[in-house]
Amino acid sequence: NAYKNLLKPKKEKKEKPAPIPAGEKKEKKPKKEKAVEIIYTDNTPPGEKKDIAAAFPATYQPKYVESAWQSWWEKSGYYSPDMEEARKRAKEGDDNKFVMVIPPPNVTGSLHLGHALTDSIEDTLTRYNRMMGKITLWVPGTDHAGIATQSVVEKRLKKDENLTRHDLGRDEFVKRVWDWKETYGGKITNQIRHLGASVDWSRESFTMDDNLSKAVNEAFCRLHEDGLIYRSTRLINWSCALQSAISEIEVDYIDLDGKTFLAVPNHKLKDKYEFGMITSFAYKVIGSETGEEVVVATTRLETMLGDTGVAVHPDDERYKHLHGQFLQHPFNDRKIPIITDSVLVDMNFGTGAVKITPAHDPNDYQCGKRNNLEFIIMMSLDGRINTTAGGQFAGMMRYDARIEIEKALDAMGLYRGKEVNKMRLGLCSRSSDIIEPMLTPQWYVNCNSMAKKSTDAVRNGELTILPEFHEATWYRWLDNIRDWCVSRQLWWGHRIPAYFARIRTSNEPADIETAKNIDRNDSANNEYWFVARTMEQALDNASKKFNVD
Repeated sequence: NAYKNLLKPKKEKKEKPAPIPAGEKKEKKPKKEKAVEIIYTDNTPPGEKKDIAAAFPATYQPKYVESAWQSWWEKSGYYSPDMEEARKRAKEGDDNKFVMVIPPPNVTGSLHLGHALTDSIEDTLTRYNRMMGKITLWVPGTDHAGIATQSVVEKRLKKDENLTRHDLGRDEFVKRVWDWKETYGGKITNQIRHLGASVDWSRESFTMDDNLSKAVNEAFCRLHEDGLIYRSTRLINWSCALQSAISEIEVDYIDLDGKTFLAVPNHKLKDKYEFGMITSFAYKVIGSETGEEVVVATTRLETMLGDTGVAVHPDDERYKHLHGQFLQHPFNDRKIPIITDSVLVDMNFGTGAVKITPAHDPNDYQCGKRNNLEFIIMMSLDGRINTTAGGQFAGMMRYDARIEIEKALDAMGLYRGKEVNKMRLGLCSRSSDIIEPMLTPQWYVNCNSMAKKSTDAVRNGELTILPEFHEATWYRWLDNIRDWCVSRQLWWGHRIPAYFARIRTSNEPADIETAKNIDRNDSANNEYWFVARTMEQALDNASKKFNVD
């Protein structure tokens, strides 16, 4: 490089311009005129082959290059399979066809980069197989996205008209959702068209179309008849803002290192509420002449309204004299038993005593089952403290009640302080509400046999997963499968074809007299639920079972 530099001719030094006299301005150089870029437009009628007779633009203009082709490809039927040819080849086996359904994007908004990437890869696969001479079908569609769509429409309704869905009623609200879908639902399909995706638009589907709704209804009834769908009362993830059960994949988790203030939907007394703390308080031992007490701690103080037990380890010497005794709840007449549970309690952690709220915590739920504790639901579905367990706190939103319970315990001399506590908090991905474990009746699918069939298929080579290292993910999910909660408390979406029977005649048999007023949310009354394809069929099945007209 040094040698090359020596060979270069030396540049003559430019003379510096004379300094500008004081008071005079430097003369500006005239600006170069920018070349005017002509934006070429395409005037090809929709569906016609593109007219490219005019001059091409000097630079690449994507809108001009891509225009008109998609509508012509669609009109020409290039993406629709030749059904006559498909029938002729049917006997030759599946190797002569390539059929795929587009993963239906939610109708709530617009495509994102993930959709664009997936659709581009699938379009490549489809076009490749089409050019290989196979009968090819790529089916387009959109998903009604029950929770997401209802949330969007509810927020718009509140913002524009200050109304809730309950103000409108079910029928009117569902009509509003359909109107919203018709207005905004076409945005996604237009974006897929702009990508040039070679889907068969003549077969476009929406998951709430009549034929698909019938298919969902039929599938539910068949699975129920096979014993794979059942109704049960269990703890589920509950969003008080949506007033619906949600699945595990709709929960976002955040880790709190300590005291953190967060906004909570539908809470108006404070802008933000305190989390990441653990509160200690005392329960008094009934009949103790010395005023003996048991101190417990919780990160969810409001749930103490639903406490039905306090657990200690059977080997903990501190509490052996209290086994089988009772504690007095400070806000009602409930007597809380002291139980022993070696599964739940770590006697080296905290005070070694654990409050048990079986209806509002997964671990407490199992403990309650093991020890036959009472299950008391202390919260309504919208997150308010209910009248069953709430007493003086009934009607308060749950985190407002937390503050008031702390004050009341302090006034009664039962408050023992707060400490920083690292914790993991689950948030509803749709509403940002804090998830509540809630004991509610829901419909479940038994996934065990289906999961086993899927894992066996990979293990015996019937199904191949590429790349192979993803087999571990497959087994991890399916070997640890849990029954799937499929019910949602929504107004938008497929309604579960289940009907609750109430006997209205005056001459029914005495053994079903109580059917008039029974609680449909009690799993003990599941025999009054009838899954059927139509209400008429459900009525017929119920009248036969109960021997009434």
